[in-house]
Amino acid sequence: MGKAIAFMGMLSVLFVSGFAPARAEGPQRIISLAPSLTREIYDLKEQGRLVGVTSFCPENARQNHEVVGSLTLLNFEKICALEPDLVLASMDSNKQADIEKLKALKIEVVVFEGCESFSCMCSEFMRLGAVIGREHEAAAIVSDIRRKVDALRARTAGHAPLRVFWQMGTNPMVTAGDDTYTGELIRLAGCRNIFGQLKAKYPRVNVENVVAGDPEVIFTVSGMDGPMDQPAPWSRFAMISAVRNNRVYSLNADLVCQPTPGMFLAAFETMIGHLYPEAP
Repeated sequence: MGKAIAFMGMLSVLFVSGFAPARAEGPQRIISLAPSLTREIYDLKEQGRLVGVTSFCPENARQNHEVVGSLTLLNFEKICALEPDLVLASMDSNKQADIEKLKALKIEVVVFEGCESFSCMCSEFMRLGAVIGREHEAAAIVSDIRRKVDALRARTAGHAPLRVFWQMGTNPMVTAGDDTYTGELIRLAGCRNIFGQLKAKYPRVNVENVVAGDPEVIFTVSGMDGPMDQPAPWSRFAMISAVRNNRVYSLNADLVCQPTPGMFLAAFETMIGHLYPEAP
């Protein structure tokens, strides 16, 4: 009996001194300051760790977590009150001055690249997985998405490159160059961006430029506040192949303006459906 009691005592000591069940890996109180990073946390099914997001993050995130400001105006007092053990920021969404202020407040901040290519999106998603202790899950998701993108690209085989115009606004009219998220979508779809040769990433163009380029397909971005929601009167320009053949398509901004692997796949799938409706 005495030996049994002694043995149980030893087990108690071992439990207290290091053999207790392991705690969950990675940071447990995360604030995301970029819509794309918030979406990726959800893609990894780790939204339970989020304690704060911005007013630009997806609606479901805003409804379920504290809003700590916008992309340009953060509430630092609220951020501190939430006691995060990690803040996620993006180079293309957040101001460097805000990032430096958070660091000065002794808050751990991890900054991610502003990706324009599918490869970069996949790499940064896997980096996020590593940061929060879900590297294997992130790798599995990326592998599945790459496989699906490759399958969609196979549908373009044997088709001549279509001339594409991507419209992001009417006043001013803005398009996308080749070295952009949008340019990557167009290229992987086996098409030619009629303004791909321009050096600016998001150059301004006019109707005359579009008429001269004679796109066979026009994609317009909708669902954004301001002039980008104003429809261009393309029906008046029947000399444009895309208009004449009824190939002007509207894409929601939420679908095509979120640089994450998952949203890239969703946007690519939608585009392929419009570009090659007869492909198997």
